[in-house]
Amino acid sequence: MSFEQYLQKQKLASSTIQGHLADIKRFKNWCITEGVNHNQANYNHLLKFIDQFRKREITATTINLHLNSISKYYNYQIQQERRKACGERSRTNNPARDLRVKKDGSKVLRDLLSTAQLDQIYQQYSNKPTWSFREEKQKQTHRRNTVILGLLIYQGLQTGELKKLEAHHINLKTGTIYIPTGSRGNSRTLKLQASQILAIQQYIQQRDQFFPAKRADMLFIGNMHSIIRWLIGELRSSNELVKSAFQIRSSVIVNWLSRHNLRQVQYMAGHRHIGSTERYKQEDLGDLQRQLELFHPLGNEAH
Repeated sequence: MSFEQYLQKQKLASSTIQGHLADIKRFKNWCITEGVNHNQANYNHLLKFIDQFRKREITATTINLHLNSISKYYNYQIQQERRKACGERSRTNNPARDLRVKKDGSKVLRDLLSTAQLDQIYQQYSNKPTWSFREEKQKQTHRRNTVILGLLIYQGLQTGELKKLEAHHINLKTGTIYIPTGSRGNSRTLKLQASQILAIQQYIQQRDQFFPAKRADMLFIGNMHSIIRWLIGELRSSNELVKSAFQIRSSVIVNWLSRHNLRQVQYMAGHRHIGSTERYKQEDLGDLQRQLELFHPLGNEAH
């Protein structure tokens, strides 16, 4: 099956398909000029490809259209088992998937929080006095949100990962949590902080009262995106440093990189590719910001 046939199966308009084909032809020609095998182009190659457009003052919208075409092309290559990484077959190696040029010129990672600041945010939220909650349901909701906040701040979990957690994934005896494989991340087992243990224990003990018995296997019930939005809104109302869940996860990963080696952080963050972790290296961020102003949606990390 050709790339054109692949696009036709997606029921795209003829003009859209021709646009994608033209973009890929342009990308292949650039790869030939640069001596790059287009089937093995990586994240850094794409940065160079984008940079040529920026030097010509091409708009961010146009550049993103090119990136979208490349992303579709690599999805096609992966489906056809033609896309390779490091000499081995890979079904997830699409460096263009989450790569877009930021239209407002904001920096790659903004408003990063230190480990101490993150810890303070957790302590302030978790230590809210019980008398501030008028109803038992409010107390239960706060216990749940305290557990979720801890998993954001200390384990750097993403929304999709929180949604997949089950009670048996937490081992209070060993003080660990298992995060299952998700659509955008690998499975891993991480240590819990001492300050999380009691909150998790209390939450699990009262979980059967808070959630319907038929869903007792799930750690959290409800629309996790809505829960996170509500939680971030609560945090922002009392702490102006808090901006978003993406900011928290980015801060966690950057802080990890200051204490652990790249491979360790790749595992802890659940990144499938080391390149996803490298994007958070502080020594690379300044150079990257000078070249391009990029953003990487949390969506469901991140890689």
